[in-house]
Amino acid sequence: MTDRFPDARLLSPLVISALMAAVIVAAAGILVPFPEEGETAGFLPRLILNPFVLAIGYVGITAIFYGVIQIWASASDGAQSTVLGWLSGQGGGRQKAPFAADASLQTGLFIERWQVLSDRRSAPLSYAIWVLPLLGFIGTVIGISEAIGDLGTVFSDGDRQEALESVLGALRYAFDTTFAGLVLVIPVMALATWLSLSEDRARDAALASMHGAPPAAED
Repeated sequence: MTDRFPDARLLSPLVISALMAAVIVAAAGILVPFPEEGETAGFLPRLILNPFVLAIGYVGITAIFYGVIQIWASASDGAQSTVLGWLSGQGGGRQKAPFAADASLQTGLFIERWQVLSDRRSAPLSYAIWVLPLLGFIGTVIGISEAIGDLGTVFSDGDRQEALESVLGALRYAFDTTFAGLVLVIPVMALATWLSLSEDRARDAALASMHGAPPAAED
């Protein structure tokens, strides 16, 4: 009879996901060619040169890795006693379901505790869903503020071409951060939904194991 359910120790999966995201962001900075002096940056180099896009990318990739690890572990029956259990934070001292003489009370406490730990495991994904668009909008405000600040120089007696390029660069900065934040939040939301459905299936399977499979319907 199954009387245990996954723990929610977030340190291991968060550290692993953050390290993997750092490797990918660093690799992107190395592999993407930067423009020569005086050359207009292409789309990818422009994103890499935007610090807010890098921050958004780091948070988004970390959340994606975290979600994949959690879904992988939730789909594994032996996650509690394997390396995968340690990687996902679902292993270790997995707690026993509360015991009570009343089966309905036992089931209710089991479901409540399962939901608490499930919410704790999905908290990093929920945070990423909230913070990714926010980072994008912050970068947008900064870019537009810089563009407005440089706009006055376009009509001055100085180099109008250079001033106009500065304004357009600030606007590109603003729109690129919004683009990155909104695009990266899509796979994170998909992973959060997938993880929630996977947790529901695992909980139902644990309950079925506790109380026995329902009798087959007779023809």
